Amino acid sequence: MSSVPAIEARGITRVFQSRKGFFYQDVTRTEALRGVDLTIETGEIFGLLGPNGAGKTTLTKILTTLLLPTSGTARVLGLDVTKDTERLRARIGLVLGGERGLYNRISARENLRYFADLYGIPLAEREKRVNEVLEWVGLTWAADRRTEEYSRGMKQKLHIARGILHRPEVLFLDEPTIGLDPKSARETRKLIRSLLGEGVTIFLTTHYMFEAEELCHRIGVLSRGRLAAIDTVAGLRELVGGDRTLEAEDYGFEDSELAAVRHLPGVSKVVSEEYGPVTRLTIRVRTGDLTIDTVRQSLIGHGGLQVRERRTSLEDVYLDLVEEEAR
Repeated sequence: MSSVPAIEARGITRVFQSRKGFFYQDVTRTEALRGVDLTIETGEIFGLLGPNGAGKTTLTKILTTLLLPTSGTARVLGLDVTKDTERLRARIGLVLGGERGLYNRISARENLRYFADLYGIPLAEREKRVNEVLEWVGLTWAADRRTEEYSRGMKQKLHIARGILHRPEVLFLDEPTIGLDPKSARETRKLIRSLLGEGVTIFLTTHYMFEAEELCHRIGVLSRGRLAAIDTVAGLRELVGGDRTLEAEDYGFEDSELAAVRHLPGVSKVVSEEYGPVTRLTIRVRTGDLTIDTVRQSLIGHGGLQVRERRTSLEDVYLDLVEEEAR
């Protein structure tokens, strides 16, 4: 592992200003990022989660030299994103979700030749490298078809081929499986995992919890421009109250009953949610001491009570952290 982090950000802020009103004299300030500190090691797949408007795309644009921070510093591969722009762009790749960024009326091979020229790949090496990435993403069989004939999944594979064409050391993937069918999404995740064998560090933003849990060594949760937490999935579970979650359902619970459940040994958090006429209590448990029978006994007056246990999911963790940050 390199002694220099692949990505290092300190105190990153970004403020957007807009003008409105009579003669545009009213200035509105929006803080997209509010002091982000982040370190990502070489060879890591790092996942960034967050609701819409949390600042994920803004942070990605800053780290890929597409947007200047208002304050703070960021280095990728030891290079300052504001001062070493040209040198850094030659060593990183960016893949965006969706269908933008490709030329639909030419073939996949012609698309890659064009981008190879933009990346400065020598003409003598261009065809070899284009063929290599087409084979890597499994598009050799369709390389000479016009891109407009491609399915969405095939286009996403071509996006990845374009992103790794110049052998980047860090690859930024912004929601790479958005809108894909399950088979195409699985194939895309397989390609992402395979890049680790090539020594590529990956920065991934996604809305899909299972995708982040499947792919990422560590995960950061961004909320309202701040990093609410960074850790492994196991570490994040512990942060919000443990690996175990119990759920109790029936037709309504009294406040005194909720208080009794909250005071059971090992309970770190209880959330009450209405599902039509049914109320569900989600009980986060820190220890193995609390059992389903203990919960039943504390709610003894409920003849139709249903209690079940499941593992705390990454979605549970995410919602807890975002809710906590919003307070």
